[in-house]
Amino acid sequence: MKITLFCLIMLVFTSLAWDPLSSYYFSEVLPVTGADSDFSLGYFGFSQYWETDTLGFDSLYEHRKGYGVIRFMWNGRYGLTSSHTIGIAVPGFLQLSGPGDTTGVGIADPWIVLDGWMSRDPQFILRGALRPSLKGTFEAGDYSESDRHVAAEVSATVQMPLADRSSGPQMKFSGGLRNYFTAWGENPGAPGDSAETSPGMELRGGAMVILPVNRELDFNAGLEFAKRGETEVDSEDINGSEVSYIDLRSGITLNNSQLELTVDVFYRLSGENVNKEWGLMVSGIGMGLGDLFTTGSGGRSGSGTGSGSGSGRR
Repeated sequence: MKITLFCLIMLVFTSLAWDPLSSYYFSEVLPVTGADSDFSLGYFGFSQYWETDTLGFDSLYEHRKGYGVIRFMWNGRYGLTSSHTIGIAVPGFLQLSGPGDTTGVGIADPWIVLDGWMSRDPQFILRGALRPSLKGTFEAGDYSESDRHVAAEVSATVQMPLADRSSGPQMKFSGGLRNYFTAWGENPGAPGDSAETSPGMELRGGAMVILPVNRELDFNAGLEFAKRGETEVDSEDINGSEVSYIDLRSGITLNNSQLELTVDVFYRLSGENVNKEWGLMVSGIGMGLGDLFTTGSGGRSGSGTGSGSGSGRR
């Protein structure tokens, strides 16, 4: 127990902000025909960003003015079988502040996910997910959080007790690989220009300790990392690019099971070609599908930590 907590504390200091799919990692599936949904709302801000120079060194730069963004997400789940749950996560945003006349509001790219039990003791969930690109169709303004690249992810989540008692402290691990498909988008080597780009494979992972405070309240602390390979650029003028991305994020969560309310605090401590971002997200404030249908309902399962994105950066 002491060794696990020590390793966790050391890792937290090298850890991202909010990613719609990562905050959607569950450790349980719904019963057959069970339905559940949730609405999350939060505020995120950043005024600095890390950028890699031509020599490969990272430096911290200032935006002309800090960004303030309200982010929200709706997710819905439905139990296909007693072991499989299908779901969708739809993120959106509203920019409140930024440099100059920069504005932005809209719906970003949704995730479609399929979760399946691999083991119930310990709790082991295997996931397949697909993110179609809306290409900014439902966005307005200069600020955007959509990605022009279609993405697919295969991941797993494992949750296990640290002691013999199931009501005691638990550890939750999640991780997987995310693949981005080739698309026509912004040239990372020359912002403002467009080209056919192919982002590299992304490795993602996370760990969280779940500490029960009392019967209604849990305190969670954890980390998440993401490392994406170099983006290849194919255009008449440029062949290849050395732009890659790294996300290192820490976060804490307060989860009230009686109110079905969760508060997440995120802070990005380090990275490459990402914004230095912090955020606060409140989940469990929407009406669930179980309130609308009488076919059955499933409670909110464990929530994870995730990473956010900024204007032109993840």
